[in-house]
Amino acid sequence: MVLGFGSAASGAVNAAALPNRQVTYPEGAPTQSAWGNFGGFVNSALGNAMNIYAQYENIQAAKNSAGVARQEQQNTTELDNGAAVLVDAPKTTTVQQPAETMVFGFPQKQVIMAFGGLLVLGLVLKVAKS
Repeated sequence: MVLGFGSAASGAVNAAALPNRQVTYPEGAPTQSAWGNFGGFVNSALGNAMNIYAQYENIQAAKNSAGVARQEQQNTTELDNGAAVLVDAPKTTTVQQPAETMVFGFPQKQVIMAFGGLLVLGLVLKVAKS
């Protein structure tokens, strides 16, 4: 071997051939970034949120295992809009009458009567003019 990189015996040769490099580490307290300790705050807030959610899931699991959740679900009224909190009237099972047909936002009967009135008025004006 020309450069002596291949064997364990050539370790001394490599150490003598290469310059002695020393690694320098910064001294003192680490410098703080412009963000401050924002990362620590986010990690802390997320950790707290996960702990609260874990407590909620533990309570739900305990309710499910004891049958309390099934009883609560039976007592909760089903709503038209699917809301979990009672904000609307409960569903009604009455049969609804078909709504009257609307034309331009008015009931069809009123629109036909108004059109007929305009026709009569036009005929009266036509007769009066001649």
